[in-house]
Amino acid sequence: AKMLSPYQVQGKWAHSSGGEIEIAVDSTGKQVTISHPTVGKQQIDAAKFCSGESFDYFGFKGKLDGNKIS
Repeated sequence: AKMLSPYQVQGKWAHSSGGEIEIAVDSTGKQVTISHPTVGKQQIDAAKFCSGESFDYFGFKGKLDGNKIS
């Protein structure tokens, strides 16, 4: 299994229900800040965010699927 890096998804993403999600990694690479159009901001430990082969955020799990997280 290939470990995911938060840097792979850093930047802006279009949300499937409209709006934009922004993912930012801090300078240490240990904290990820996710700005979500409806849920707001969440700061999460990078190790928790990248759990195995999927991303875990706001209680959702997502896999990197080409240019989207599904």
